[in-house]
Amino acid sequence: YVGEIPPKRLRGFANSTSSFFWSLGKAVGQISGQRELLGSQSLWPMLMASCGFPALVQLITLPFFPESPPYLLMHKGDHEGCKKAIRQLWGEGHHQAEIDDIMKEKATMKNTKILSVLELVKEPAFRWQLYMIVILTATVQLCGINAV
Repeated sequence: YVGEIPPKRLRGFANSTSSFFWSLGKAVGQISGQRELLGSQSLWPMLMASCGFPALVQLITLPFFPESPPYLLMHKGDHEGCKKAIRQLWGEGHHQAEIDDIMKEKATMKNTKILSVLELVKEPAFRWQLYMIVILTATVQLCGINAV
């Protein structure tokens, strides 16, 4: 959602910012889980319950956010809903260029075949890319860079 709702010029910033905060959250969780803070036997229920606060905030606030404009236009075909969501997210102004970009993306997606996971694994053209993604993802999870 965060990657779809900003204007095109801010999407990279929004995606990298959200990744930064995910990593920051992991680091805060690991630090607060230390025995000296909330990792003791008497305080670990507080540590576990602390995950519920952001979830509760999201549960309460997300229903008030509009649906993603690309989702409304590309998947539902709702032009008016897309325009309304764009005005709500980005404010008043002329946003026809962004809507045209979404329509171009929709036209491009129409000509693209969507593969199932099994078809993706069997497709020789994507095999090396798939191997690299799996290896990179596994090594990032195992190397501890998120904690750093």
